[in-house]
Amino acid sequence: MRRATAMTLILAAAALLTAGCSRKEKDLEITSGIAARVGDATITDREVELRLDRLNTQQKSEYAGKLGRARFLDMMIDEELIYEQAKKEQLHRDPEIRLQIALSEKAILLAEYYQRVIRPRIEVTDEEIEAYYRDNVEEFTTRTLMRAQHLFTKDRAKADEWVRRLRNGEDFAKIASQESEDETTSLVNGNLGYFNPGGYVKSIGYSDRWSAAVEQLEAGDVSGVIPFEKGFSIVKVNEKTPARVQDLSEVRKQIIETLQDRKGRAQFYHALEELRKSTRIVNYAREEYVKTLRSARELWEAAQLENDTVRRIQFYRDIVNAYPQDPYAPQALFMIGFTYAEELSDHVNARKSLDELIRNYPDADVVESARWLIDNLQKPHPKFQSVDEMRDAMENGQEKE
Repeated sequence: MRRATAMTLILAAAALLTAGCSRKEKDLEITSGIAARVGDATITDREVELRLDRLNTQQKSEYAGKLGRARFLDMMIDEELIYEQAKKEQLHRDPEIRLQIALSEKAILLAEYYQRVIRPRIEVTDEEIEAYYRDNVEEFTTRTLMRAQHLFTKDRAKADEWVRRLRNGEDFAKIASQESEDETTSLVNGNLGYFNPGGYVKSIGYSDRWSAAVEQLEAGDVSGVIPFEKGFSIVKVNEKTPARVQDLSEVRKQIIETLQDRKGRAQFYHALEELRKSTRIVNYAREEYVKTLRSARELWEAAQLENDTVRRIQFYRDIVNAYPQDPYAPQALFMIGFTYAEELSDHVNARKSLDELIRNYPDADVVESARWLIDNLQKPHPKFQSVDEMRDAMENGQEKE
């Protein structure tokens, strides 16, 4: 009997231990990764992180730390309450709302397709980075930055008198606060703040004459009388950071992003072109529009007015398809190739269009230009902004370097 009692106690203790472990494991499973509960719904830590990632720097600072995160989670809880109530009201079954949800889903998938499928294919070489840096030096040149004070008057004699007094050692700030006719800056000892010469300057506005004179000064200098559009100014330079070309190491990341964006658009349009070829597409609105155009010339003019690259290419393609015997057809094929090459950096589709032009219209005036462009497709170069730029290079016997 004693033995049975002991065994019962052991089994009971084991059961309690097992139950305790199961309860703990269950609690861990339920709470792990969960930031909040709202009725039967949950808000996960991952959801919170995704929402926080979408905020700008200032907004993120507002929700920093444990208290900030708690406040942000309170906001998400409020949203969840309204969301659940909206479902109880069956709003998600309304046809218009279902359409909006579908459009939102499509927009998200489009963006993710670019980020997860297109962007990983993009490679930027050191040679491309260096070529872009070399060909776009102006983009990486910082302008002169200055901080200065000034005295202002419309009376030249008064300005000359100020210059004399300053040279005799009078305090610039004192004259500015007591006598300057610039009501805005006189309140702060004539302070103009920071500015780029040639750009907008507080109280001065845009003045090439004033900027040219001030840019010659160095930190600590006091100018003579500077005549400009509004009157006469005397300037004291407090700080000056000269213009300089940023080093490649400083702008490398910026260049990579620019080239990735350019190449990404090219790859995106290339992928889109392949999808168009493999899919039956009927654009009834385009068909109706094309019917309203009486000639290849009208399609050509429509293409010139179109800002979207893909739609512009489509207009040119409409000319080739609808009016293959018209003189505009070979020009349209050339423009398709030129657009792919110079705007999208898509040399594959550029070559296809130019080869089609040479094959179908061997006597066309643009064939010579097409052959030249084919010969130079793979050579790194600053992009031609127009066909005229390209033709100037041809006439001068230049090749892309």
